[in-house]
Amino acid sequence: MQPIEVLWITLFLMFGAIGLVRGFLRELGVTTTVFVAMYIISQWFEKRAVMDMMLGKAAQVAPAPFSALVTEDPKRALVRCAFYILFMAFMVFISYHGETLTFGGTPPKGLAGVLLNLMVGLLNGYLIVGTIWYYLDKYDYPTQLLGLYQGELSPLAQTLRSLLLFNLIPPNLIEPVLIFFILFLITMRVIR
Repeated sequence: MQPIEVLWITLFLMFGAIGLVRGFLRELGVTTTVFVAMYIISQWFEKRAVMDMMLGKAAQVAPAPFSALVTEDPKRALVRCAFYILFMAFMVFISYHGETLTFGGTPPKGLAGVLLNLMVGLLNGYLIVGTIWYYLDKYDYPTQLLGLYQGELSPLAQTLRSLLLFNLIPPNLIEPVLIFFILFLITMRVIR
């Protein structure tokens, strides 16, 4: 099994390649959707404890399969982490599927256009893969229950982990920062 930083860097570079192919005008739509997904996960599911309410309701309706998810921490962490990752993957799939948030305009030609495509693709990789890694780390890598992660983080992985967006922003500023970027990107799409 490869170290987590190898997976993170590989996926990060893949999103850069996707940005090169799709162009930055399409990728900015993905960036907007990713910021919305990050806001929903961090402010609704976590801060407002929507996930706890959903697990509690599920345990009331079907106690046998869901009661362990309310009481047992490792399984609960796995379910919570899997839900956040799947929600992020769903939002990313929606944003890449179709033209719903493609920004208008004409992309610059030559090296400037290529660099913009690459930079926005890498930004999306940083946001998407970084958010997934953040939640894996936050819940102490619950994928260990499935045998998907073992071992300590290398010094490089620890450095990269400290550079994830949710680790860079103080907790009290996460909501305003995400709202700012969402409104900024939507405004830029409308203004063109």
